[in-house]
Order: sequence, then structure tokens, then C-alpha cells
Amino acid sequence: MNKFKYGLIVVDPTQEGEMLDILHFCGYWNEPKKSDADSLREELMNDEEFGLTEIAHRLDILPAPDYIVDEYAKMIEENEDTSS
Repeated sequence: MNKFKYGLIVVDPTQEGEMLDILHFCGYWNEPKKSDADSLREELMNDEEFGLTEIAHRLDILPAPDYIVDEYAKMIEENEDTSS
């Protein structure tokens, strides 16, 4: 698999504490545009599989810092290694 270079993270700004939990991550090979964030929000609002439909309207969708993109890419790579 080609490693994605960019990502969007979804967080709940109403969460208390210093560190916000990442509720969802979406990786991209090209830098995501506003339309990508809009599409992601639409999907979170309508697809019950994510379990976020009730709160999707209040969630923040932000560009993922490089270290988060790297962590998610590493997790996917490790998962692919164990599943083959």
C-alpha cells in the first residue's frame, strides 16, 4: 500500500481535558481540500456505521499533524502485516 501523506482528524470540541480524543481519522494521498472535509462531515452525519450521527454537527474536522498521519499509517501497515 502507498502510504498516505495527509489526513483529517475529527474531534469533539466540547470534550473536557487538555488532550482531545481523535474520534475519526481519514488519510489522503493529496492535501485535502475544504470539499474533502465537507464530504467527510456529510458521511459522519449520515452513516451510522461511524457511530457519530447524533453529534456530527458539532464536531471539528481539522488537518492532522504529520506525527498523527505517521502514527495512523504505521497502525495500518502493522495491521496489514498481521492479516497477510
